[in-house]
Amino acid sequence: MSLRKSPQLTPALLAAARQNAQHSTGPRSPAAKQNSKLNGLKHGGYVRDENRCQSRLCGMALGEDPEHLRTLTEELMSAFGPGDALWQKQIEDLAWLYCRRERLERAQEGLKRRALQAIDDWQHRRQQEMERVTFDASQHEMLNVTLSESTDRGVTLRKILSYLELVQEEIKQGAFQPRQYAVLEPLYQGMKGWRPGLIFGLLHRFSDPVHLRDQRKDEDHFLLREAGDACEPPGEPERQELLRLLEEEVAWVREEFDRAEKANEQRAGIERDACLAPEGETWKMMLRQEAALDRSIDRKWGYCLGRGKK
Repeated sequence: MSLRKSPQLTPALLAAARQNAQHSTGPRSPAAKQNSKLNGLKHGGYVRDENRCQSRLCGMALGEDPEHLRTLTEELMSAFGPGDALWQKQIEDLAWLYCRRERLERAQEGLKRRALQAIDDWQHRRQQEMERVTFDASQHEMLNVTLSESTDRGVTLRKILSYLELVQEEIKQGAFQPRQYAVLEPLYQGMKGWRPGLIFGLLHRFSDPVHLRDQRKDEDHFLLREAGDACEPPGEPERQELLRLLEEEVAWVREEFDRAEKANEQRAGIERDACLAPEGETWKMMLRQEAALDRSIDRKWGYCLGRGKK
């Protein structure tokens, strides 16, 4: 309920309202009134008899031939032979039913094509994402580039693979930097296993060799040695171990990436096949209209064939 009080009608307000009403009187000419009849036209399936031709004219924007209804009526009239006014009305109704059936078939085909276009758009966007995260191992500057996130598993694996191969190449050259650890570690959120854990530990030690000595107290060194925790900066054996782990991880990620790509191809094929039988209320409504039109056409045909036997 509005708290604003309604304005009190005064002679001045009434005169202003009457004057404003003269500017919105609706269509006045016969042509404008004829056009306004079809303002709420959607598919033309239930348009009145007197508006059929106008409905077909509106269908020109959809690529329909406005003369198709007349031509079809003449062909049916020629096939069944001449008759009285009632007979001609039955032929016209049959022709109109066929036109509605054709329009419905076009609408159904449009839904299928729209679904196919959506799949093509999805695949195109995915390809673009894949290209953005695919780079050569020699592009060392990519460690300083922040790439966008993706919800697609294949794209995420391709991104991890690109960075792993880049870091692997740098480790072969003996080049270590904190960015190697900082870039790789966030990529494994929710999917870190034992091998990535060892890789990150070695990368951290190589990028900051005095980390353990600076962060732990002197009295802890004895306990660390007893536990087998190295306190000294890593050397060549650790570098070879890191390269071995990286090689195994690259092979595993590449295998998972290939599996994700095959799954994506299968999904795209399934989605394309599903386009042949769309779902949803719009499709159900079209199927109901199709069944109703088929029954109406059958009845008209039965009447026409029955008259021809008499």
